Amino acid sequence: MEQVREIPSLLLLAAGSGTRMGGPKALLKYADGTALLTVQVERMLTAATARGCDSNVIVVLGPAADRASRLVPGRARIVENPEHRQGLSTSLRAGLSAVPNIAAGVVISLLDLPDVPAEAYGRLLDATVPEHLARAHWNSVPGHPVGLGRAHIAEAHAAAAGDEGLRVMLRRHSSRGGVSGIECADLLPAGRDGLADIDTPEAAARFGLHLADIHS
Repeated sequence: MEQVREIPSLLLLAAGSGTRMGGPKALLKYADGTALLTVQVERMLTAATARGCDSNVIVVLGPAADRASRLVPGRARIVENPEHRQGLSTSLRAGLSAVPNIAAGVVISLLDLPDVPAEAYGRLLDATVPEHLARAHWNSVPGHPVGLGRAHIAEAHAAAAGDEGLRVMLRRHSSRGGVSGIECADLLPAGRDGLADIDTPEAAARFGLHLADIHS
């Protein structure tokens, strides 16, 4: 009988308050009305489907969760983080706690990285196995997505504190050569990479995004 490879889960952290943005980034939309949140989750689902699985996609939401949840494709699982004001680490821990025990690990990314393509998630799915750590590189610069093998999930959960997510843990393992770099810059046109994030309305506008009226 052919052995079925365990597939990692995918985790999107989308619970930020968006203080500098003026509202929750989970409500950012393109000019045609499509939500960035919808696009990001669909990319994760595309990567999983391309590998012959309907991998478990987990989305952590915080403020405006009632509105943001309607922007999440139905195949994804929503986890609400009532402690989102206490920092990124609370969303990371909430998401990690939702990863099924049978998953080979989890591939993690952030909502506000609009240039990360579906195949970047796919490459990290391929590289994430139970005992290993992996991280997307963009022209040799480490960024997201990040792949945690199942053996490292408890460590990541314990290491997260305040607004500090995986940085310290990854730095420690990288110093010992314990994190595989997965180059992904070739997936994007020249001059673009998956490192660009959006923290302000001006930055969002450069990607054709605007914040939906949070009162509508």
